[in-house]
Amino acid sequence: MNENWHQQLGNKHRDDLIAAGKELFLKYGLLQVKIKDVCTKAELSRVTFYKHFQSMDELLLAIQMQLIEHLTDEVSSASTKDLNGREQLTVMLNAWVVYAQNHPDYIRFIQLFDINYEMYDFSPELREEYDKFNQNGKEKHFLMDALSQGVVDGSIKNPSPPLDLAQFIFTTMMGMLQRMVTIRAAHDNSLDMRMTEQFLKMLLHFVCSEEIPE
Repeated sequence: MNENWHQQLGNKHRDDLIAAGKELFLKYGLLQVKIKDVCTKAELSRVTFYKHFQSMDELLLAIQMQLIEHLTDEVSSASTKDLNGREQLTVMLNAWVVYAQNHPDYIRFIQLFDINYEMYDFSPELREEYDKFNQNGKEKHFLMDALSQGVVDGSIKNPSPPLDLAQFIFTTMMGMLQRMVTIRAAHDNSLDMRMTEQFLKMLLHFVCSEEIPE
C-alpha cells in the first residue's frame, strides 16, 4: 500500500513537471526556460525534478513524445473497423482537425520542437531515444490500418506503399494545421474551416486516386 502511494505521488509529480514545462516552453520558447522556472511553476523542488529528469533536455523530449502519443491516440480512436479504408481515413483526418481546434497549443509545441530540434544541444543518448521513438512510430504508424484496409477493399488506389502514404499524410497534415493554429493565434479566431475542408478534399483525392502526377 505504502509503495503504491509513493508510486502514485511520483507519477503525479512527473505529470506536474511536464505540465509546467509545457506551459513555460510555449510562453517563453524552448531555449529560455530553466529548471528553477519549471520547479517554481510546478511548486516542486529541484530534488524532485532530478528524481524524474536528468536535465531540461530530457523534460523537453518527454513533453514532445507525450504530445505526439496523445495526438495519435486521439485520432486513431475516432475510426471504426466497420468502415472501408477511405471512410476510416476521412474520419481520422476530420478528428485530427478537431484535435487541433481543441489543442492548438499542443500543435504549436510540436511545431516549435521540430523547428528547433537540429539546433538544440541534445545528448547523443537523447537523440537516440527520440530516433527510436520516431522509428517505432513509423513502423507501427497509426494510419496504417486504414490505408492497408483501403488497398484491400479498393477504396484507396494510390500505388504508393501504405507506409509512404502514411508519412506523407502526417507531414502534410501537421504542416497545414501548424500554419492554421499560428494564424488563429495571431488573429484570435477559429480555424478557417473552408480552407481546411478544401485541403482535406485535396489530400483525400491524392491518397485515394490511382492517378499520380508526373
